[in-house]
Amino acid sequence: MDEVTVRDSQLKPCKDDERVCVTDLRDCGPRLSSSVQKTLNISCYYQKSADGRTSMTCGWPQESSSHTESDASLIFTSGYKTVSCQGIFNPAAVLKVTARIKHLTAGGEIWSEPHTVDLYYAVKPIQPVLTALGSTEDSLVVSWRSSREGRCRLRYRINNTRIWTQAPDYIAAQADLLTCTIKDLLPFTTYRAAVACRGRSGVWSDWSADISGRTLDRVPSRPLEVCYRVEEKGSGGSSLLHLLWKAPDPREAGGRVLGYQVSHEPNGLIQNVTELTTVLAVEEVNCTVTVTAFNTAGYGPAAHLRINTQRQNSGNLWISSSYPGKKALLVQWNTFLTASSAPPVSHFAVRWRSEKSLSTSRWSRVDSFTTSTVIEDVEPDESYLITVSPVYNHQFGSPQSLSASLQQGALMEAVSLKVVGVTKTTVTIVWAWQKKSGPIRVNRYRVLLRKDSDRQALLLWPDQWRHSFFNLTPNTEYSLLLLADNVSMSIVPVTTYFDVVSVVATATTLLLLSVIVLIISILSRTECTNRNILDIKDFQVTDILGEKSLIVVDPDFPRSSEDNLQEDTSLLPTLQLDTQLVTFTQSELG
Repeated sequence: MDEVTVRDSQLKPCKDDERVCVTDLRDCGPRLSSSVQKTLNISCYYQKSADGRTSMTCGWPQESSSHTESDASLIFTSGYKTVSCQGIFNPAAVLKVTARIKHLTAGGEIWSEPHTVDLYYAVKPIQPVLTALGSTEDSLVVSWRSSREGRCRLRYRINNTRIWTQAPDYIAAQADLLTCTIKDLLPFTTYRAAVACRGRSGVWSDWSADISGRTLDRVPSRPLEVCYRVEEKGSGGSSLLHLLWKAPDPREAGGRVLGYQVSHEPNGLIQNVTELTTVLAVEEVNCTVTVTAFNTAGYGPAAHLRINTQRQNSGNLWISSSYPGKKALLVQWNTFLTASSAPPVSHFAVRWRSEKSLSTSRWSRVDSFTTSTVIEDVEPDESYLITVSPVYNHQFGSPQSLSASLQQGALMEAVSLKVVGVTKTTVTIVWAWQKKSGPIRVNRYRVLLRKDSDRQALLLWPDQWRHSFFNLTPNTEYSLLLLADNVSMSIVPVTTYFDVVSVVATATTLLLLSVIVLIISILSRTECTNRNILDIKDFQVTDILGEKSLIVVDPDFPRSSEDNLQEDTSLLPTLQLDTQLVTFTQSELG
């Protein structure tokens, strides 16, 4: 859009035609034969400033095909002889306006067809001056001056934003001083506002200069969700009471929060804090704690807690990253165990904050039956401290924390796997956790114990460093693998011990066979006439279970190769098995 504004002080009369006023006397001369006359879609408005000066502004669409530099001027022609060109602009005047456009680079010029303007219907109102009168929790009151005819429109936006909101209704200009209330605003928020007006002509004024105003504070309307945990300091009897709450949303809480007042009974302790957590050193944990949010408007409703000293056990935590596919961190934990007398977990509180700025944090609430959540909108070049706490009504258990980033996932790695204990059926291992030394990203660490198809797998959690594998096979070589996802970081061989019972049983069997062979050898050397002196009871042997059993001798059993042994009974040794099993002596053999 090409636009030209001419002030009354710039106008000069043409000597050859007293009805014509121009800004450049060269426009008074005849048109060049090479000039072109076109019909331009000209629109004009008349304006009178606060100091009484008048002006005319005319504009027309810019030709999209024209890329040459040009200079435009306006020629005003009255229907009557002009006494003074400085007074030609007035609401009673009817003027014909001609635009002369000179092409500076290509040469030539264009003259528009005369455009008739009735200044009474082309008046542009003066730019209003807007003033802020006051505010409430959710509204601003503004005022400005305007003519008694026409109407005005109002717009507003939150400070430091670019999106304007147009007030839904036009304001009728029924008085010199107009007042309007902008409603449904946020509490304690700075807004900017502007106004524009038009008269009968339908031409809108310029928007007024922006004014700023701030709504008032509103007292927080909702109590906080407060949780606690009791930590025993030692044998002195004193304890640490950890309190934790979530920052309320201003839209939900009814207003912003400047700080929090924490009071403890029965000792009457009162303190104001700005963080979302605090720790109290208390001698008596059977107490009542009150936490209240406040701002300049006052104190909101209090959250009251009766402290339960039931201790809760913690769980395990791991974090993995899906970057660059997705800018998100997957937080996983296993079941948080509770004592049988403790209430069940009502939900989990997940908190994350940049390790560069620990004073600011964000929270999310996860249902009790869920063991994972996804944290989105995290920066790739930031590392975050992420904490998961189980909540039992208003009591939260021991939190688990872990650092992580999009680039590497959890900033911890498992190293130094080794065996510290072996039996015939168990293997005990230990490992260590250290700050991640490289840029690798691992979804999970595992230890795998394997022997052919016999395998046992263990997921590793950062708060664990020792584990025992049970129900293994004695005297068997196994392999222990430390895996980062499916990549082996180290392999440790280990062999279970011999089974002592099986070794003793084998030795016992061999000894019994030796005894049987020896007895048969003796019997084979005894004459038949003396065989009736042997009593069958003498060949009963007491077994391990204490029962009497016969030693059966086959007559056809081949004789021992030791036929030349002397029959002197002194050659029969005293045979002793394990003292807990059975003992054979010469007297028992007769």
